[in-house]
Amino acid sequence: MIDRPAPTASRRTLLRAIPLGALGLAAAPALGACTHASERLDAESNAIPVVDVSDIAEVPELAALLPPAIRDRGELVNGAALNYAPGEFVGDDGQAVGYDMDILAAIGRVLGLATRTESAVFAQIIPAIGSKYDVGMSSFTVNEERLQTVSMVSYFRAGMSYAVKTGNPYGIDPKNLCGTRAAHQVGTYMDDVVVELDAACRDAGGKGVTDLPYMGNADAATSVAGGKADILLADSPVVAYAVDRSRGELEQIGGIEDSALNGIVVAKDQPELAAALQGAVQHLIDSGRMREILAAWGNESGMIERSEVDPQP
Repeated sequence: MIDRPAPTASRRTLLRAIPLGALGLAAAPALGACTHASERLDAESNAIPVVDVSDIAEVPELAALLPPAIRDRGELVNGAALNYAPGEFVGDDGQAVGYDMDILAAIGRVLGLATRTESAVFAQIIPAIGSKYDVGMSSFTVNEERLQTVSMVSYFRAGMSYAVKTGNPYGIDPKNLCGTRAAHQVGTYMDDVVVELDAACRDAGGKGVTDLPYMGNADAATSVAGGKADILLADSPVVAYAVDRSRGELEQIGGIEDSALNGIVVAKDQPELAAALQGAVQHLIDSGRMREILAAWGNESGMIERSEVDPQP
């Protein structure tokens, strides 16, 4: 058995895609003839759950922790790169949607604030925290490098995981993917994972891994459901969302690998805001509303039990 090597590429959960055009890549492979099941999966994967947080009441003692300027303004401004479903993306109506957006709205209710998300380039969010944006809630992994420049409030845990056609008809073992056809979104960290898997298999004298890159995770998931690919490789929220929306056509195999906390980014000179956010997140966890939001997006597995300011990565 050939174990998956530890990836050497720089990792940022949640594996946000680089624009295809910027990579100079050819178009992803066509899906070919789809089964009715895979067509249903493709349609279902675009469904957006309705999460109502309007009944969440303000918690005055937490709202009192807010910096006066934000409390007086009555609005929390968030910067997010809206290109990564199901965390944060643009819905059919042009509005920001995703579990991060629902959690942000719930946090706003707890703190007595309206919330507004502005679309941003991912790399430009952190430099603008504390000036253009109050917070950055855009699937940021908590790591030592970021904690040197900003504070982070943990609220979710994510990593990498796998999905196959329900029943695992090909007997896929995620610890030995030699000889398999691996579907994934092009321009993500999975590009490097598949290259490393293929090289390890060939170096050990086994069959290589066939790389099947697709323009989006929905297409990659549909390929697995339709039998064109053997396994889907993606970030754990993506796999959980695909499985949840597959109507029984897909199942997850193996555990979550390279697991890491996600955090809300706050300026280091705003400890009051960080404390208010941590308290609001913990309130949502303790009240069960965080689980409700994540379950609606098929991502209850990302639950954490305790929110912290600047947790140890």
